[in-house]
Formats: sequence, structure tokens, C-alpha cells
Amino acid sequence: MKQLSPYLLSLVSCLLLSCTRDVYEKGDNENSYLRADFVEAFVDNDKLVRRVVTDDDVELKLTASFSADWIQRADTVYRGVMYYNCQDGVAEVRSLLNVGTLTLRRDTTDGKGWKTDPVGLETVWVSTNRKYLNLGLVLKMGAMEKDAAPQSIGMMLSRVDTDEAGVRTGHLQLVHSQGDVPEYYSQRVYVSLPLQGLTVDTLYLTMNTYGGVVRKGFLLSAGR
Repeated sequence: MKQLSPYLLSLVSCLLLSCTRDVYEKGDNENSYLRADFVEAFVDNDKLVRRVVTDDDVELKLTASFSADWIQRADTVYRGVMYYNCQDGVAEVRSLLNVGTLTLRRDTTDGKGWKTDPVGLETVWVSTNRKYLNLGLVLKMGAMEKDAAPQSIGMMLSRVDTDEAGVRTGHLQLVHSQGDVPEYYSQRVYVSLPLQGLTVDTLYLTMNTYGGVVRKGFLLSAGR
């Protein structure tokens, strides 16, 4: 069986999902106050989520602790999208969906040996608390043959530049291998890149999309 590079996140087990940031239905029913937020979910030693913090650095008060089928490890912080009803500052959780977390690796090959198969790009943004770079991608999917190479995605830091004013700029490349996955239909997937430890003031991300190469820039340091 072909092995994945440890630099890449396999999308075989990465939950694919579609969501909106806020949902509101007119009238007073069970979905009237339904929200969806990207969150950090803190899991205790019993594999129950007892603490949730949104990308706005708001810690939500939960009506009860909860779990999800995909939570496998205790004493862990998971990345996810949480759907919940919120009234009077208290969150009643409807579901927590897993979001794949990328590991940033420094490119030591000068761009050689890393696949940049095209993806569909829906959205990319830095979280309000500047802890994550979030990507909404559209990938081509299909039934795989046994022992086929899975689809995978990763993030490489190609270089960090410093100008005369001391402004540090990081340059990222989205790495994507279609593997042996056929391109029968499109599926949305969200992934997050943790930015802790990346000491740069600005960030540029280059992606190969079905519409051509796209380059996006982000300001990380509010003081610049």
C-alpha cells in the first residue's frame, strides 16, 4: 500500500462538510437561534467536551458536556465547526463537526517533489483571534479502488522575508495530491492551519486552483 508523506493530511478520514457562519429562521422554533462557529473544543480525560472557545475568543457556557463519534483521544483540543442554539449566553449544542488541522512544514526542497494538483477555492480567511488560517476548498471525489493512494493536502512554508523596516513576510504554498481518487463529483471541505509559532507580520498563500494560480495576502500583526 502506498504511504502518505507525514507532511500531508489524508482526506480519507477528514470530515467533509458544508456550513454557514450564522443561521436564522423567522419565528420562534428550535432553529430560531441556531448558529455555526469555528471553535476549539477542549476534551477531558473522559473524552467529553466540557469547554468550547470560538474564533472570536468567546468561551461558550454549555448546557451540558457532550461528545462526538469522531473524538478518539482524551485530554486533547480538537478543531471543529459547532452548530448550537444560543439563548441568554448559554449554548445548547446540536452537533460538532471535525475540521482537519494542517501541520505547517518548512520546504527544504525548493518546491521540488511536492504536488500542487488543483483545488476549488471558495473562501480563505484568518480567524478574528489570528490563531488560524481557515480554508474552504472544493475537492474532486469518487469511489477509490482497494490500496489506491488517497487524496491528501498540506501546507508548506517556502520562505520568510524581512524588509528594511523589519516587517517579516511569510510565503505559504498549499500542497495537494489528488492521489488515485477519481474526479467524479465535487465536495466542500474545511481545513485550518494553526498560526501559533509563525512569527510573521504578513502572510501570502499561493494555491493552484482549477481557475489558475491564486495568491492571497493577510495582515497578521495589528501594529503594522
